[in-house]
Amino acid sequence: MSQQIIVSEELARVLAVSADPHRVPEKWGFREKQRVFAQTVAKLPIRQFSGTILYLWSDGTATVKFDFDVPFDAERELVKSGRVDLHYLTRVAR
Repeated sequence: MSQQIIVSEELARVLAVSADPHRVPEKWGFREKQRVFAQTVAKLPIRQFSGTILYLWSDGTATVKFDFDVPFDAERELVKSGRVDLHYLTRVAR
């Protein structure tokens, strides 16, 4: 017996955006070329790494250039497919 899956137009649009995000100049108060801290929180002690946002993506991620090399375990937590989820980032006040 086969099953039929029904997908709403809204869900299909959201899934399409997350599968192929496009570049945006601003998202949730973050901007390109903005200084940020990335925080690792899965393991104590919490560590911070400073960097600059190079690109923002519509799926809520950013391509970040870190100031220094990030240790492997921290990079594994922060970076997925070359991008950092915005919930790991904190804007640096100037």
